[in-house]
Amino acid sequence: MMDFFKQFDTYSLKARVFPALIAGLPTLALLFMLVPWDRIGPPHLTASAMGLVLLFAFADVARRTGRHVETKLGTRSAPEQWHRGNADVAEGAKDRYRAFIADKLKLPAPTAEDERTDSARANDFYRSAGNWLRENTRDTRTHAILFGENITYGFRRNLLGLKPISLLVNILVLAFCVVLLWFRPLYFAALPNIDEKLVMIIAAVFLHSAYMLFAVNKSAVRDASRAYGTQLVLSCETLMRQPTATTPQARRKRNNNG
Repeated sequence: MMDFFKQFDTYSLKARVFPALIAGLPTLALLFMLVPWDRIGPPHLTASAMGLVLLFAFADVARRTGRHVETKLGTRSAPEQWHRGNADVAEGAKDRYRAFIADKLKLPAPTAEDERTDSARANDFYRSAGNWLRENTRDTRTHAILFGENITYGFRRNLLGLKPISLLVNILVLAFCVVLLWFRPLYFAALPNIDEKLVMIIAAVFLHSAYMLFAVNKSAVRDASRAYGTQLVLSCETLMRQPTATTPQARRKRNNNG
C-alpha cells in the first residue's frame, strides 16, 4: 500500500487521492468489514489489487470533476484580486507587483482607468500575470506557503466535484446494507458479528453524507481559491528579491548560452 502511494507526488496525493478516499469512505469501510480477513486467499488479493486500481481511477475522476467545478465557479485565476480597491493585497504592494509583472511580460500594466473602462483587457493582463507567476513559482520549497494553499484549493475543488458521485454511492451502500440485514444471505450471515458491522456502516453512511452535504460546498472552494490567489500575488515579493538567473526562463537561457 505504501509503495502504491509513493507513485503520487505530494500534490496528487493530497489534492486527488485523499479526496477520492474521503468521497468513497463508506464504500471502503463496507469492503473492509465484509472481507473475511482470517481466510484471505488469491481471490481476495486480486480484489484488493483491483481496489487500488479503482482508487487510482477515482483520483483521476476527482481531477476531472474538480476541473469542471473550477470552470463552473470561475475560481483559481482570480484576476479581480489585482484590481485597485480589492483589499486582499495592500494597494502599495500591488503597484510594485504590477510594475514587476509588466516588465516580465513586456506589456503595459493596466491603469485605474483601464480597470473601469476596459476591464476585459485589464483582466487579460492579470490572467497572464497569474500564468507567469504559476510558471515561476514551481519550486515548492521556496514557495511553500503558496504550494500549501494550492493543495488546499485542489483538495476542496476535487472533493466538491466528487460530491454527487459520493452521495449516490452512499445511497447504494445504504440500500445494500439494508438488504443484507433484511434478507440475510447465507454467505454474509456466516460472517462474524455481521449485524453489528452493518449497523456501523449505516451510521457511517449517515455521518459521511452529512459531512458531504454541509461541509463540502462552493463557499469552501471560493475561500480556498481566494487564499491561493492572494498568496500567488504575494509571491511577487519573493520573486522580486531573487536574482534574475533563478527564474526558470533565465536558467534555460543561461544553460542554452553555456
